[in-house]
Amino acid sequence: MDFWNGLLQILIDAGMMTLRLLPGLFGGLFVFGLLLYLSARFTRNVFAKTFGPRAEIYITAWAGTPVHELGHAFFCLIFGHKITKISLFKPNSKEGTIGFVQHSYDKKNLYHQVGNFFIGAGPLIFGSLSIVFLLWLLVPGGSIVLSNLRQAGMTITGQVPGMGEIFQVFGLSVKSFVSQLFTSENLHSWRFWVFLYLAMAISAHAELSPPDISAMLKGFFVIMSLFFLINLIYVIFWPATQSFLFYGIRFFDLLVPVLFVAFLFSLFYFLLAFIVATLVSLVRNGEMVNPFTR
Repeated sequence: MDFWNGLLQILIDAGMMTLRLLPGLFGGLFVFGLLLYLSARFTRNVFAKTFGPRAEIYITAWAGTPVHELGHAFFCLIFGHKITKISLFKPNSKEGTIGFVQHSYDKKNLYHQVGNFFIGAGPLIFGSLSIVFLLWLLVPGGSIVLSNLRQAGMTITGQVPGMGEIFQVFGLSVKSFVSQLFTSENLHSWRFWVFLYLAMAISAHAELSPPDISAMLKGFFVIMSLFFLINLIYVIFWPATQSFLFYGIRFFDLLVPVLFVAFLFSLFYFLLAFIVATLVSLVRNGEMVNPFTR
C-alpha cells in the first residue's frame, strides 16, 4: 500500500510541477493570442458593417497576410516540416481564406510533433517580432521604447504579486509607450507613418485561425507530455532540485513585451476603424456601429 501511495504522490508532484510551468511558458502566448483575436474580430465586424466584408482586404490584409503566412512557413523550416504549397496573399471568398501554407510532416517524429505548436502560433510570434524589428528600424528612439517595455514585461511576469498591480503596470506601460512613440519628431517623419501603417496591418492579421489553433493544440499536448516525463525524472531522482525547464521561463518572459506591442497596435487599429466607421454610419444611418456583433 505504501508503494502505491508513494507512486501516486510522485505522479501528483510531477503533474503539479508541470502545471506550474504553464503560466510562465505559455501564458503570454495564450493571453495575447486571445486579445489579438478579439481585437481583429471586432475590427472586421466594424469594416463589414460599414464598408463591406472585403474592405479590410484592400486596406490592410495585402500587407498583413503575407507576414502571417511567413510566420507559418518560418517555423515549418525550423522544425523540418515540408512545405508543399504556399500562397502569401490570395483571397478566396469561397473557402474564406486570404493566404495559406500547406505542409507535411512525419507523425512518428517527435520534433515534428512539437513543431506543430510553433507553426500554429507562428503568425503571433513572427508578426510580433516583425513589428518590433520595424519599430527599431524605422522609428527614432525605438530601441529605448523597447527597453522600457521589456522592463515592464519583466515586472509583470517576475515581480508583481497581484492583479491590481498588473493592471497598474499595464496602464503605465501603455501611457509610457504612447508618449514615447507619438513624439513631435516622429509625427514629422514619413518613416514613422510607414511604420505605423505596417504595424497596424501586421497586428490586424497576426491572430490565429481555427486551423492554426488546432495545430497549436496538437503540439501543445506533445510538449506537455514531454515536460511531465522530464519532471517525473526530477521528482524521482532529484526531488529537492527545481526542474531545468523553469529556466526557460526567462526566455519566454522576453516574448511578453513583444506580444504587448503587437496588441497595442491591434487595439489602436480597432479604435481608429471604430471612430471612422461610426462617423460614416452616423452620417448614413444616424446610428453607431456595434463592433461586438456580426
